[in-house]
Amino acid sequence: METVKEVKPKLGMSVSMGIGSDSYHEIIMRITRNGKTIETLPANIVLGGMSYEDWTNTPESIRYTHINNLLSEVLEARFEERNATQLRSIYTMRSNGEFASKGMNCGWITLNSTREYLDPSF
Repeated sequence: METVKEVKPKLGMSVSMGIGSDSYHEIIMRITRNGKTIETLPANIVLGGMSYEDWTNTPESIRYTHINNLLSEVLEARFEERNATQLRSIYTMRSNGEFASKGMNCGWITLNSTREYLDPSF
């Protein structure tokens, strides 16, 4: 029988957050509570004009420096502008090992995924 290797959240990892049929690409910016809480920002904000391929080919030390600088900017901005905190998403691990939006039973994420899709029927 083949075993499945469990994916653990990692700083800079891509995730896809799904609500209904829509999916949004985000990148992990912070991991707390021994990996049970993760914070993300939309991938387009983290990457700026960089392609995802360039991001994944960038050495981890440079990615971490970029993430830490960006996170500092976002945290500073939240004191100046209330809307800056709306960019961040917080997910908590549930008893089944999956992550969902903090305080809700929706907004489930898939680790190590770059899927982005908006249902055109709405």
